[in-house]
Amino acid sequence: MNYLAGCLLFVLTCASPVVHAQRYASRLMNIRFESVTPLETIRAENKNGVLLLDLKSGKVEAAVLIKGFLFRKALMQQHFNDSYMESDKFPRAIFIGQFDPGSVSIEKSGKQAVVVNGRLTIHGVEQPHTCTALLEFKDKDCVAITSFHIKPADFSIRIPALVRDNINKELVVELNSGWMKPTN
Repeated sequence: MNYLAGCLLFVLTCASPVVHAQRYASRLMNIRFESVTPLETIRAENKNGVLLLDLKSGKVEAAVLIKGFLFRKALMQQHFNDSYMESDKFPRAIFIGQFDPGSVSIEKSGKQAVVVNGRLTIHGVEQPHTCTALLEFKDKDCVAITSFHIKPADFSIRIPALVRDNINKELVVELNSGWMKPTN
């Protein structure tokens, strides 16, 4: 009986780090978006996004402060925050999603694609959102990368007629978590 209890304790102790090693967090996720038209290219970047990734449950949560996006022109940044995104009223963008945890193995090095389904909230408007993310593992560390398109109109972001031709109707968004260590 003691032998059985000892074996069970040993197995649980050995398995415990694997369970804990399936959670990752990044406070320095890089989010970039770009709008390209014949008249103008607009790019912005925010290096302070937050990502929580639980490989055991398949849960994904991400958030970014809108005012954290930096533009090459100060006037673009001001218009983005004041006129388009109303960032005082809607300070953050949030994604909450889920993927099939059986489609990912922490033991497998290299890139693994997962389909993430969830809800994206921007400018106070929540929309269903699906994207494919690449998860790469190296020595239990993980990086998450994805790229997708969003339409400002889907989130009730109004573009004035005067500059409508300067902003693409679909923006390209890229996210990169950077290398994340397992958390407890």
